[in-house]
Amino acid sequence: MDVFRLRDSVVDEYRQYVESFVRVLDPRINQFVREQLEAGELWPDAVLQLNPAFVMDKTLAVLADEGIITRETAHFFGQNIQLYRHQREALDIAQRGEPYVVTTGTGSGKSLTYLVPIHDFIVRTQPQNHSVRAIIVYPMNALINSQLDTLKSYASGFPESPVRFDRYTGQEREEDRARILADPPHILLTNYVMLEYLLVRPTERSLLATATRDLRFLVMDELHFYRGRQGADVAMLLRRVQQRAGHDLQVVGTSATMTTQGTRDERRLAVADVGTRLFGVTVPASNVIDETLQRVARVSVPTNQHELRQAVEAEPPAPTIEAVTNHPLSAWVEEAFGLATEEGRLVRREPETFANAVARLARETGIDINLCTQRLRAVLDAGNLAYLLPAQPIFAFRLHQFLSSGSSVYATLEPPDARHLTMEGQYKADEERVLF
Repeated sequence: MDVFRLRDSVVDEYRQYVESFVRVLDPRINQFVREQLEAGELWPDAVLQLNPAFVMDKTLAVLADEGIITRETAHFFGQNIQLYRHQREALDIAQRGEPYVVTTGTGSGKSLTYLVPIHDFIVRTQPQNHSVRAIIVYPMNALINSQLDTLKSYASGFPESPVRFDRYTGQEREEDRARILADPPHILLTNYVMLEYLLVRPTERSLLATATRDLRFLVMDELHFYRGRQGADVAMLLRRVQQRAGHDLQVVGTSATMTTQGTRDERRLAVADVGTRLFGVTVPASNVIDETLQRVARVSVPTNQHELRQAVEAEPPAPTIEAVTNHPLSAWVEEAFGLATEEGRLVRREPETFANAVARLARETGIDINLCTQRLRAVLDAGNLAYLLPAQPIFAFRLHQFLSSGSSVYATLEPPDARHLTMEGQYKADEERVLF
């Protein structure tokens, strides 16, 4: 699939749809509206975001050989799964019994940062006893359903696994709820509403007893979802769960977007403060886990116009690891869309529109913008077809296209040829003129 062509097709169809019912009789306002549409007011340039590569750690098989995790855990998730460094850091903190928050980006495998230590704890502590050891709370049922499917796929490779998991939400049938009440799983996937019901409804009292007696892990996925009044309500709910358990729980939080302001230490302090407020348990800043990135390009980024021109004019790479990682334009792409340096560390670069990047490449090289567009697309496509690991292409990129439903035109009360026109809803154009 050519994602760029798909984007253009979707935008063109939407543009035709919108323009089909725009009928403005005033000539000047009509011209203004047409100019705004032509400039992409309702369909701005697509933003291209590159998922960077993470520094790798050991495979689960090696960790099992070293006695860090059990053979059963390695077998359940896959012997050959190689953890990222941030996943290994989470495992180490979890095995110390300390609270932690994982703040890594999309596609970073945040679920393994708590599922691996949870599974390992269960198989070490009498899994034959059917009681809840971990409650994982998600803000939406769609996330619960996705996680359940993932766990089922892991279990399919290890049918004899003693670890049991199940979903407890409002979408379960009565017989499924009765089954869970009668024989609770080790891992309970739920949402904060059902967790509240678990504490207050008489019908769930039997599950409540088994869900808190041996409970060890209390996990909150997508911490940034809980804000304001709702955040305060959920914070009180988590305190009630811990109080009902009657013993210390290991709390874990994850979020891809918490804060981007300040230095790395300041961001970790801010995230630790959020976790502490939500869980009511002190989360040290040192236990806020961020991602550790690495470059995949094996050549340096072109640093002058001559080198960059050569990179653009060279034939695009074939879709192989060797060809993509050794192409100089790949290094430029990785730098432009994926990586930046902050405090001596590689961090994710702020998303950039594809159009802006193409314009910059054309400006810095003096090469025709159409050729720059073709070359960038070719490098991205080749990088998306060449895989470093299974399900991990060299350039895992996403094209974000925002579409607006449109808005009103606002104008000042002045003669038609002097009116100030805008599509930004506000009260005043300036200190003297009011918009209508």
